[in-house]
Amino acid sequence: MKAIVVKPGTKGFELKDYDLREKLGDHQVMIKTLYNGICGTDRGIVSSKLSFSRPQDGFSELILGHEAIGMVKEVGDNVVSFRKGDYVVPIVRRGCGECLNCKVGRSDFCETGKFVEAGIRGKNGFMREEFVDDEAYLVKVPEAIKDIGVLTEPLSNVVKAIDELFQVQRRMIWNCEDGAYSCRNAFVIGTGPIGIFFSLMLKTFGFNVYLLNRRDPSPKEEYISRKINATFINTSKGLSDLPKVDVIADTSGFPSAFIPLLNKMNKNSALILFGTQSGDKTQIDADLITFFVENNIALFGSVNANKLDFKEAINYLTMWKEKYGDALSSMITTRVKPEEASKILLEKPSGEIKSVIEW
Repeated sequence: MKAIVVKPGTKGFELKDYDLREKLGDHQVMIKTLYNGICGTDRGIVSSKLSFSRPQDGFSELILGHEAIGMVKEVGDNVVSFRKGDYVVPIVRRGCGECLNCKVGRSDFCETGKFVEAGIRGKNGFMREEFVDDEAYLVKVPEAIKDIGVLTEPLSNVVKAIDELFQVQRRMIWNCEDGAYSCRNAFVIGTGPIGIFFSLMLKTFGFNVYLLNRRDPSPKEEYISRKINATFINTSKGLSDLPKVDVIADTSGFPSAFIPLLNKMNKNSALILFGTQSGDKTQIDADLITFFVENNIALFGSVNANKLDFKEAINYLTMWKEKYGDALSSMITTRVKPEEASKILLEKPSGEIKSVIEW
């Protein structure tokens, strides 16, 4: 079996023959990998910039890959939800088995920090020709969206974050007179797949969405923003024309990108921090804290997703494919074979929204 492996703490990766001798258990499924999505986490591991990455217990290397879609090859004797030929996506995080959240399937809110994440920390990932996984950690993908099913994992994270947003904002009446959110504005900072998915989610609920970046849009970004009726703003040209805003979703991880926008926030608005970076420093002073307090502004961070979020992500992809057509497909900007993985793992291709490995 071919697999892409890394040694956490060491730069680089290797495509090699790798025999895990995985046996199919009664409640397990054998899956042929079709596509792996690539994100900043994968590149952070390959470049040895993510210190928390570690191999699975008993291994010196880690099989990379947490975004995947595959086809069922074989099922265990007691598997009830899947059959040969089904398309599936695997869930990334597996719980600690100790805290209450993990015991009830909410490992995205693990309280001990002892969880593992496939292809990231403590569990071999899916960047290989095939893998075996427990039925409980798989979600079925309709054949109609098999071409974009690899986008399920990143979207699931956004589904969770938007759910958190609405739970926080239940502290008051936040919807508009029409019952939806057509009177509310949203800034989405960053125009990668997560930024686009935040925009799609917010547009679905009726928000007026502004996609923000420090440059002009690429042709595909311009096409997607026009297709979903979002306004693309190059913030390097100034912020004066931006309206007041009710929610800011930062996917960049750079404080210098979102702090200058905070004075645009309406009373009772919310700031979602999703992106992660290092090195960028921007001062926060007492006046800003006072502004947050006096205006009832909520701030929360969000990471990971649970099985229900994955299922909801598949529902949204199915609905959006019908509504937006090839705008979703165009998010996949680069496809390479495993032998060409260096083209997308060592650096970000020009114009990338989402790069994938095709097995």
